[in-house]
Amino acid sequence: SIISNNMNPVELYSMYLTSINPTSVNHTRSSIDSCPQSSRSECPVIPFSTTQSPSQHSCNVHVLEQEDVMLSWGRNPENHSDVEESYVALAVDILRVQDRESIQALKDFLTVLPNPRFIENVLIVAIYQLAEIDSEACRWILRHSSYLMPELDVKSYALQWVYLKLCTQGLKFNQDFQFGETPALQLTEEAQLALSHNLCMGDRLILQEILSLHIV
Repeated sequence: SIISNNMNPVELYSMYLTSINPTSVNHTRSSIDSCPQSSRSECPVIPFSTTQSPSQHSCNVHVLEQEDVMLSWGRNPENHSDVEESYVALAVDILRVQDRESIQALKDFLTVLPNPRFIENVLIVAIYQLAEIDSEACRWILRHSSYLMPELDVKSYALQWVYLKLCTQGLKFNQDFQFGETPALQLTEEAQLALSHNLCMGDRLILQEILSLHIV
């Protein structure tokens, strides 16, 4: 096994690349902490399952009422270990390369984590952190979000995030806002105002690139 508790994710990832292709080039940057504490996102990150397709949310969205909003690891470092934070930093580096094969190698490598939920969380937190330090690279990732499937369904995440944000502000699903095919999200003026409150860069990019919604 290449896994050792004494090795950081960058070393493990380099060994993983070598094991699958001895001539592969390591695309990661020299420093694992590409996102210093001052630039880490303070946006909420929602635990969810990608087993439900986005088209199912319009009829089954009530299930989300049972979900709690989990603040991102950047805001609550006690929610994760240094090793998990290092996996996020590694993911930021690799996503920033904007290369499909590198993203696939990252996803394959992340199977060393305990379960699929960890992989989902690493990828979504990495997207939020990348948005803060390189918005254009983040836009590229969101425009090619299919590369993150099936480990992370960004549209599913976006719909659940919108649902929870608006419902916690007292707005009603199918009255103040609803999901559809085109557009994916329909809002009243009150709902749009509520949604636009306290957005970080990651939120804005996801709304723009995934839900085609431009919030001023």
